[in-house]
Amino acid sequence: MGSNSNVSKRRIPKQDRSIQNRDKILDAGLKLFSEKGYYDTTTNEIAKVAGVSIGSLYSYFNDKDAIFLSILDSYHKKFLSFFHEKDEDLSYELYARDIRQWLRNLMVKLLDIHESVKTLNREMNIMYHSKPQVARIMDTQTERIRTMTMSFIARSGSSVYDIEATTAIIVDFISTVIDRILYKENDNLDKDNIIEAAVDILAKYLS
Repeated sequence: MGSNSNVSKRRIPKQDRSIQNRDKILDAGLKLFSEKGYYDTTTNEIAKVAGVSIGSLYSYFNDKDAIFLSILDSYHKKFLSFFHEKDEDLSYELYARDIRQWLRNLMVKLLDIHESVKTLNREMNIMYHSKPQVARIMDTQTERIRTMTMSFIARSGSSVYDIEATTAIIVDFISTVIDRILYKENDNLDKDNIIEAAVDILAKYLS
């Protein structure tokens, strides 16, 4: 995958029509990447779905990688906005008062943002080991959740065996729960029941 400089080499749209064209390209890219996958999508297809010429597409983006990176950057910013320090749904006050609700909020928020780009997220998991920039973004997101959780466990005085190892296992466990809900579509288990079972397991361990 090309570097971030691929995006900056192309002109930055300033007029409304140019901004609209760029947004249409990104929307079309997201649609096709989600439906067909990254590797089976071409820039010609993206231009066609966006309703712009291939020349217009290349005036904004060098290649398919640059389009994907722009989409990934927007997704990453949205993710970080979900998990900011002043979020009352994930505050330490709530963690200390009602750890079950805090865990529930965390899982629901993760599920919401991953569900909004469900197929794209599957593509990201596939590309994790082959595209360093994808891995970097996914690792940053995991680290944001891990750091927040570890800080709260430490402040609560919970007597876990090893706080770093415990936090890593908790975050991995939650990730597995989210993946189960998203991708095991033939599973007859109710989504809310899966979340409640996960909350029950984690809350009993951390309380």
